[in-house]
Amino acid sequence: MVGEDGDRTTFRGRLSLTGDGGAVLEVADAQILFDLADPPPPVTVKETWVEISVERNRVSLFPYLL
Repeated sequence: MVGEDGDRTTFRGRLSLTGDGGAVLEVADAQILFDLADPPPPVTVKETWVEISVERNRVSLFPYLL
């Protein structure tokens, strides 16, 4: 689920960590690719349901070809 609350955007879904320092958040039928900052999340969050809340002006969209 993706929602907005004031000046924040919230993503809720299942998080998978990639081997190259990134993460993929599965939201409904979509996959959102994240670059992660240091320190990375603990491996215990792998395949768990998470909520990510960020300032709306900090979200960017970049096309990515699979």
